[in-house]
Amino acid sequence: MMFSNYLEIAGAGLSIIYSLLLMREKTIGWWFGIASSLIGIVLFYQTKIYAQSIISLYYALVGVYGLWYWKKAEQKNEHIHNWNIITHIKALVLFTVLSILSAILFEKYTDSASPYLDSFITLFGLLASIKEARKVLTSWVYWFVLNALSIVLYYQQGLLYYAVLMIVYTLICIGGFISWYKIYKQNSTK
Repeated sequence: MMFSNYLEIAGAGLSIIYSLLLMREKTIGWWFGIASSLIGIVLFYQTKIYAQSIISLYYALVGVYGLWYWKKAEQKNEHIHNWNIITHIKALVLFTVLSILSAILFEKYTDSASPYLDSFITLFGLLASIKEARKVLTSWVYWFVLNALSIVLYYQQGLLYYAVLMIVYTLICIGGFISWYKIYKQNSTK
């Protein structure tokens, strides 16, 4: 087995633990997410999907932020909340434009294997991760779409463990949304 396969397996395992803990609104999950992201930086760089490598660094940093924010939220007894429709629309338009611009740059200046799909997943991953760190309910919807698209990207690059991980993640997103929605409804009726 190649070293990259071990990295893939370790990253996938840590990622699943991270998601399951966050699904239950457990702050400790951020530690697993940070470790998984650090592995992703190396793995994605080796497989020439550079935007994924860059976003893995970002995810590690957001993990530190999420850890800090969730600890603070625990002290204040803050839970899940949601954005209004106008905020969602603005974010969708902005990140669509940014992903197209990013793809054009990757296509022109790198040997990126899949610049458009890679850029879309990456840019919207930036948004989804901040939403998750801030406990925004619809982060799970964004992650559902991004994980489903990531199955294709990783499969195309021969990252089969990560493709399987994205299948698992896509399913976890359903449970995550249901779990967070229950918490959201409980706290919005108080």
